[in-house]
Amino acid sequence: MIICHVCKAECEDGMELCPLCGAELRTETEETSTEDDIIVNPTLLCSFDDVISAEIFKDILKENSIPFSASSEMGEGSIQVLFGGGFVAEDIYVSENDLEKANELLEEFNSQEIEFDEEFFDDGENTDLREEN
Repeated sequence: MIICHVCKAECEDGMELCPLCGAELRTETEETSTEDDIIVNPTLLCSFDDVISAEIFKDILKENSIPFSASSEMGEGSIQVLFGGGFVAEDIYVSENDLEKANELLEEFNSQEIEFDEEFFDDGENTDLREEN
């Protein structure tokens, strides 16, 4: 069994994505950092208020070989409650040298609309979300 690093769900061996949250599953033998991953002059890139989006964006940074650090990697309880009732689930930092490229990736990520096919909403009942009562 593999434990999802995002939602902590138990997943079958050999699975690549978590069936609950969609995060990329990591094996225990996977290397988490190398000397190339050293962050020089860490700069706050962004703050996410939902953990799933943060994990997806961290995967995008990995795919583009941009080293990062995240507040969740600093231990449990990384959610920060702010005055007024808001919260930040995840702060992501990158090297000052990678900030421009990381901002481009963030802008592209934020501009994408997630599209679900009809099967995603199909539970056997008529569930047209656009239908007004």
